[in-house]
Amino acid sequence: MTRAVLLACLPWFACLIGLGLAACALVWAGGSVSPARVRRLHADQRGSAQSLSFVLALPVFIMVLMLIVQVSQLMIGTIVVHYAAFAAARSAVVWIPARLTMSERENCISWYHPDPMAPEQRPPLLDPDSPDFGPSEGGMYFVVEAGGAKYEQIHRAAVLACAPICPSRNLGLSLPPAAGRAADVLESAANALAPGLRNDSAIGRRFRNKLAYAARHTQLEIRFFHSNAEPPLIPHYVGPDLDQFQFNELGWRDQITVTVWHDLALLPGPGRMLARVLRRPDGTDPVSERIAETEGVYTTRLSATATLSNEGDQSVVPYVHMAY
Repeated sequence: MTRAVLLACLPWFACLIGLGLAACALVWAGGSVSPARVRRLHADQRGSAQSLSFVLALPVFIMVLMLIVQVSQLMIGTIVVHYAAFAAARSAVVWIPARLTMSERENCISWYHPDPMAPEQRPPLLDPDSPDFGPSEGGMYFVVEAGGAKYEQIHRAAVLACAPICPSRNLGLSLPPAAGRAADVLESAANALAPGLRNDSAIGRRFRNKLAYAARHTQLEIRFFHSNAEPPLIPHYVGPDLDQFQFNELGWRDQITVTVWHDLALLPGPGRMLARVLRRPDGTDPVSERIAETEGVYTTRLSATATLSNEGDQSVVPYVHMAY
């Protein structure tokens, strides 16, 4: 967690250092500015000198202050996104073993496909006539397709976790129906904890604005690892009387990994400055490339990953495998 926070804030720390160096360079620049004149100006107690130093220092002070606030928000956002990944993974290991619809029964989810790009995976042998057919080391990674009731429940867990770091002003984003119900629950909880808020209609609007932004700018990926010690999930023929996994079933002990991406809204000043000003001599800019402007808001993408074991029971459709 600490390493992720430091890596996320590294460009901003570099910007603060760059501002300090730029201020030093401005003071010690050639021309009419000299160290002796700067010392005399600093020692001058007359009102005009104080006004001049205030005018010169105020923009730099405000910029440094805003960057400090932005770094603090970025550190908080990194921690919240890591929590959102854990909340989504916890939701996955709770919802996937449950029966939600007829097509998504226990240990089943909408649909998934093997991940051919995953490193260090070993496909199972599917030929019953092979001498090595049966349990083996390794396994395969699968990616869950978006859609389906269980996928939406997992996505809502990540959205609710990321809502506190989302802007509360109205950005013209529509609120999904499920998020609208969550906003009603949050508003009711706030009114119960602080009865004085019942007459403040802005509280409900702010909840809805936060959830609308979180639903629009929070994405996730669900993948799981199925060991070759269990019967393969890949459809194959082993005999007419042998039941296998259902077509969309996960292993009851599979490792489920959820990755959450969230577009953190930046302060208008620092976001605009980092997106447009900082550039290397070769024209590249690793800082502003991480900053995008969408719907009038400057954002930077944060990500986190969490892995938990499926908490389901053994397959509700009993499977028998001659070699397992």
